[in-house]
Parts: sequence; structure tokens; C-alpha cells
Amino acid sequence: MPPAEPPRLQVFISYATEDESLARAISDELRKAFGPTVLKVSIAAEFGLGSSWRQGLEDDLNSTDILLIVATGLQKLSHSFTGFEVGYFKGSKKYRPKMAHFDSDRLIIPIAIATNIPDPVIDIQSLQLEAPLDPLTVDQASLKSQQKFLDSIGYASKKNPLLKLFTRIQVVLRAAYPFNEEELQSFDEQIRDSSRRLHETIFSELKKRISTENFPERKIIIRMESHPPDPTSDPLLGATIEFLGRSFDVFGFDMPAPGEISCEAFLASITREKIAAAWADIIRSLIVAARRGDFRENRRLIASPDQTRFFRMFVARNVLYYSGVNEIHIWAVEVRSRDYGDPKTTMLLRAISVGLQYRFMFLEQTSEFSPAAFSVTMLDSFREKISDLIQELDFLLWTSKDAGLGEAESLLRIYGHSLEPGEIDQKATLWEQHKTELYSAAYAALGARSNQELASKKIEFINVLKTFCDSTRGMNKEYTAKTLHAVEQLVTRVDGAVEFMGAAE
Repeated sequence: MPPAEPPRLQVFISYATEDESLARAISDELRKAFGPTVLKVSIAAEFGLGSSWRQGLEDDLNSTDILLIVATGLQKLSHSFTGFEVGYFKGSKKYRPKMAHFDSDRLIIPIAIATNIPDPVIDIQSLQLEAPLDPLTVDQASLKSQQKFLDSIGYASKKNPLLKLFTRIQVVLRAAYPFNEEELQSFDEQIRDSSRRLHETIFSELKKRISTENFPERKIIIRMESHPPDPTSDPLLGATIEFLGRSFDVFGFDMPAPGEISCEAFLASITREKIAAAWADIIRSLIVAARRGDFRENRRLIASPDQTRFFRMFVARNVLYYSGVNEIHIWAVEVRSRDYGDPKTTMLLRAISVGLQYRFMFLEQTSEFSPAAFSVTMLDSFREKISDLIQELDFLLWTSKDAGLGEAESLLRIYGHSLEPGEIDQKATLWEQHKTELYSAAYAALGARSNQELASKKIEFINVLKTFCDSTRGMNKEYTAKTLHAVEQLVTRVDGAVEFMGAAE
């Protein structure tokens, strides 16, 4: 009968993905310090994915004596620990609280490096899980020199957390193995050597950390289940949102406090109904496009409430974690206009663009947003088309305002001095009335809660859109024609020194 194998202390290392290099280094040094005959170290990275992956992981956790948890603070708070290893080990302890071959309770030991003990582990410790090591604190200034770093943390000191970890494992082993003085001295030397190498690895890893990070633009992160129970449900239900970078106050709402909040709570905090509806629509549409991988539609436009600033929103990153969390990173980048040449010429160029763009959108037979186009839009695509209209019209209004087309000097250059008193005011009042009615009808359709209600809102919207187009057609024709005439006068002047005063002169 072959002799029985000597008992081995079984250690399992749990870590966040961002800390894999450090977890591997700890595993390697434990093996070097104690040898494979007395210590078995398991690490999640060594489990091959496949049909038996989960079973193999559970088997290893069932036989584990010490669960080490590595944390450096690099991992994201929303999924710093999936909790599977810790939760499973805790459940296993109920059935086998003692180590199989050693006179000790089975242990969970968190290792915090340059961070505090992670909150999820603190919660678990309150359930009688054991003995965290003191965090390994790091002076950021010491990261400029490896020797300065080693000296500042006192790597050879008995108070050093990592050296205490090696010593604690040695104490457990000594209860089962009658090591002689020579063997113990050799162990001590190996432990010190491993501790130094491990601290050099930590120095190398911490050097890769971000010292400061600046977001020159605005960014939001949406987090949700990757596979919701009901794929047809609103993707914002149960999702969270986090705001990063510059202030979002420009959009007409108070920027939430740092960290994640639910999308529902964020939208409910916006006091202006139209702003809340616009943000819900934009985020929802970007999520849907990202999930189906359709980045052709990866662009949404949104204006500040006063129409003085405009932003392009797009998905820059779509991440799926093994934990089942889906992260979608959305940037909001401000659109800035650029002037070319003489300011008068630039203004007229943009005035022509606004006049023709409006005509392309609403007034031609092939216009995308004409009443005829909306009449043949199917109900399941109607909201999306309404949303497109709103953002394109918002962009057109911003372009007009950014170009200064409503300023007195610009109006005189386009219409000349032949305007009757109050004529511009009358046009502006009429435009504002029909624009307001169009937006109200559009948002009413977006807010429909059933297909039956949407069908009714569709008819109402199309009627409002017909009135809008009929009432503004003449204004657009006059405005565009006068702008083209003003450009003609400007470019055909013989004497460049002659002051240009407008289309009517």
C-alpha cells in the first residue's frame, strides 16, 4: 500500500479582474516560500473555462482552508467583488468550519493594498469571518523610487501586512509539521525573500496607477443587466447612471452627487418635463442601438434649454462583465461652430444653410419629416421618427442662434431696410406659436403609454405638423430667397470697399 501523502494547506486567492497580475504574484511567492509539498495555492485565473469550470471552482472552495481576497482599490465599485467565492466559501464553512488537516478554523483573510478593506468584505466580516490584515498604506511620493518605496512601507518589519500573512500561514503549518530549527530558519529566509520580491511587484503595479484623471468633456455610464428577464421591457428599468467629467448643469438639471443612482431616480429629479423626456429618449435609444451593435445610429443631438449650446451624445464603449453587468459609456461632446472668412459672408453662408435645411426637412415632397412621410410611418417606428425630428429641429434652431441670425444687423443684411414696422415681430410670434404647438404634439406622442393612445397621438401630431408646414412655408421661401439675393449682391460687388447694406438696397 503506497504511503499516504502529507497534508497540504489549501489556499484560494480571490481577486477582481483588475488585480490579476498582483494575485498571480502573491500565488507565485506563496509557492516559492512554502513549496508544493506543504501548500497548495489555487487562483481563479488557472481554471479553464468550459462545462466543468464552475464545478471545479466549487470543489476547490470546498477544500480550501484559507481564502485570500486581494484588493487594491483599482476595481470598479459596482462590481469590485462578485461575491461568489466569498459567499460560497462562507456557505461551505457552515458544514465544515475546521481545516481538514490543521488545528485551526478555516479563514478568510482580506489583503488590502493602497486601499481600505473593501466594503463587501467588511460586511461579511460582521458575520464572523476572520482576521483581516491591516491595509498596506502607500505614500504616493514614494512611488518615484523603488528603494524609497520599500523603506517607506518597512517590508522587512514584522508589522508589514504581507510579512504577517506569510508568518500566519507558517504558524498554521507548524502545528502539523514538526519543523526543526534549520528548517524554520530556511523558512524565515524564504519568507523575507518572497516578501521583498512581492513588494517589488507591488511597486511595479502601483506605478501603473493613474495619478490624476481629467475628463475635459462630459461622460455618463449606464449599468444594467446584460440579459434582462423581459427583453421587451424598458431598458432604463433597473438601470443605474453615473455622471463623470464637467458639470451637467448646462442641460437644465442639477448634476447628481458622485456615484451611481437609478435612472428612474435621476429622471424623476428633473423638474422640467420636456428635459426629462428628452434625456430618457436619448439614453434609451443609445442603449438599444449599442445592444444590437448598430453603431450607424450611434449619435444623438441635444441642446441646452436656452438653445445657446448644442451637444452630440454617442456610445464610446459597450462592456459586458462575467458578473452579468452591462456597462455602456456615453459621451456628451459640445458641438462648436467654425467661422470662415469675413463675418458677413460667414453669417450669410449659415443663413442659407438654415433656410435650405428647413426646406429639406419639412417642405419638399421627399422631406423626411413631412406630413406625408409621417402618415406612412408604422406605429412601431413612430416614436423613433418623432425623436429624430426633435433633435434635428433642435440642432437647426441652435445653428440659427449660434450664427446670430436673429440679431438686428443680420436681419437688416437679409431683409434690407424695407421691412414694415412690426413685421419681424409678427413673423417671430407666428413662428414661435407653431413651433411650440409642434413640440407639444411631439412630446405628447413620445409620452403615449399604449399603442392605442399612440395611434390617437399620431393623428393629432400629423394635423399639427400640416399646420406647421403650411404656416411656415411662405416665411421659409421669402427668407431663403432674400438670403440668396443678399449673397449674390455681396459676391458681385465691383468695389470691395463699398459697404454692403442688404438685399433690398
